[in-house]
Amino acid sequence: MTETYDITTEAGRVDWDGLKGELMELSKDTLAEMVNVWLKTFWSVQSYWMIFTEESVGFEATALMDHKIWQKVGPIQAYRVKKALNLGDDVQALATMFKFTAPQWVPAGFDWEFTEVTDKKLVMTVNKCPMGTFRKAANLDLLPCKLAIPSVYEVMAKVINEKFETTCLHAHPDAPKEGVMCRWQCVLKD
Repeated sequence: MTETYDITTEAGRVDWDGLKGELMELSKDTLAEMVNVWLKTFWSVQSYWMIFTEESVGFEATALMDHKIWQKVGPIQAYRVKKALNLGDDVQALATMFKFTAPQWVPAGFDWEFTEVTDKKLVMTVNKCPMGTFRKAANLDLLPCKLAIPSVYEVMAKVINEKFETTCLHAHPDAPKEGVMCRWQCVLKD
């Protein structure tokens, strides 16, 4: 952030309308940086939750709990993005939703791309994710993302349109691929 803000805070209730007004006074660059801070904090919470839970109850129970949490959080976030951006129900709406949700936030450590986008199909390749990067560096087992049924991407895609069928093309426990953490395909069925 390059700008300095002199924001006066007085005694009283902090509510959304007042906070929203203060946020609207920030420059677009500063507001984008604030979003970046919030998303990095979100992923820090996720990472530490995984570490501490795994220390307490073991890897399998932690992976199961993580899966259950994302089964709830993913669709909630997808719904909120769809509503906030007034998205439709096609492949472009799906791509937009994925771009604007926390599970894909680039500054948090994701390196990913859409490798195919047509009117009926979207293919995403995640080259790096913060959890996988952390777990590899710490010599910990990777989460078996391919075995998570339904996947977070599947439940999020269904929020955009129930007709999306999501397939994991590659993820752990598949044999590692250089530069690919996971790859997912969403096809809009007739």
